Amino acid sequence: MTLAKPLGAGSEIDAWCTKCRMDLGHRIVAMLDGRPKRVECQTCGSQHNYRPAKTGKGTPASRTRPPAASGGTGGGSAHRAKVEASRRADWEAHVLGQAATAFSRFSIERTYAVGELVLHRKFGEGYVVELLEGKKVSIMFGDGLRTLVHGQK
Repeated sequence: MTLAKPLGAGSEIDAWCTKCRMDLGHRIVAMLDGRPKRVECQTCGSQHNYRPAKTGKGTPASRTRPPAASGGTGGGSAHRAKVEASRRADWEAHVLGQAATAFSRFSIERTYAVGELVLHRKFGEGYVVELLEGKKVSIMFGDGLRTLVHGQK
């Protein structure tokens, strides 16, 4: 019989991830009265209040975690770096090498179409990924995906 190591900030624990919507390995960020208060998901990197794992009782995380939604092994920062590199390569394929005249200056008054190249004064060059409900549009910029309003007259 081995004694369980006491939990503390920096310890690993299984918890319900509010972003991934599943039980995953988390690192304890803050403790309150000897119990985990805030945790950081080791898969998606989000920080949130601790919620016990739905399949267990919040026991220390094992080294085998469920695969991440993208089919990875839940490797944390290595997985995030791989996803970001893929996203960046996709953005470069759409935007880099395009003539300046191919971009239309972003305006909330205009209506955009999927695939259209835009130039935003703050976010830079991007392309329309998806049209959303409520006159919103998702645009991929060099620093990430942004949801903006369009078609407002």
